[in-house]
Formats: sequence, C-alpha cells, structure tokens
Amino acid sequence: MNAYICEEDALCILLFESEDEDKFDRSMQPIYVSKQETEMANKLNSMMDHVWDGFYSGQIRMSRFGSIFEASRGSVYDLTFTGSPAKKFKFTLNGMSRSMGATIRIAYPGAESRSIVKDGSIVEMNQWDDATQMYGEIKQTKCGENRYIGV
Repeated sequence: MNAYICEEDALCILLFESEDEDKFDRSMQPIYVSKQETEMANKLNSMMDHVWDGFYSGQIRMSRFGSIFEASRGSVYDLTFTGSPAKKFKFTLNGMSRSMGATIRIAYPGAESRSIVKDGSIVEMNQWDDATQMYGEIKQTKCGENRYIGV
C-alpha cells in the first residue's frame, strides 16, 4: 500500500501506532524506515513498557513508534517490518509548515484489501489506468492519496 500523508513542515515527526486488538501483545519491531534515493535509514523499536510490577518491568509494550522525517514534497519513505504489520494503523505527521508531506510505502505480506481513512471518511484509491494496467501514480496532490501495487 502506498499513501501520501501530509501536514505542515519539511522537518517533522511521524508517529504511528497499531490500532489492532493485540497492540500490547504482538511485536512487529524493529521497524526500518528508509528514504528513497538517499542513505537515510532509521531503526525503530516500540516505546517503553506500559506496566510495572513492583520493581520489575511488565514487558508489555504498545506498538507505537516515532521517527524524524524530512518531508519535503516528493519524499518517499519505506516502512519495513520485521514482524507482521498491523492491519489497522493510526499515522500522525507533526511539523510547522503547511507544505510538508511524504509518501509512506508498506509492503504487506497478504493481499487483503486496505483503506485510508481521514477524518472519519475513506479516501478512495487512485483511479485504474488502462494504459499501464495499474492504479494511477501517487502525485502527492492530497492527503491520503493511495494506491495498491500488486505483486
């Protein structure tokens, strides 16, 4: 699934978390974040334990991650999971400029249908292109713009 996520600044923080029922039980980290056509690479682990049992950590972690992004127009990032990615994610891009945005690419292991939801409404996939026999390219013209690339 490829999706264009946008907000406000070229230098920003991308926060994302699983909204699946097993978000405290399943480990999908480390997650590798890489920017296309650069040497930028970042390895993410989930945030600290959410439960303490007296002196000891409870070893329960929410699947929540944060990464610094350089999100100038045209930026493309790949998220590579070492475990199975969640079926439902919440993404937030925090920054200062109204011109920031980046395309986020996730290679899901299955061919299930995926949707992008923005402000409670589904953002429709780009239109099918008969000439290329694929869904239309992401042009980064609107938040949530997305397409499926078959393997």
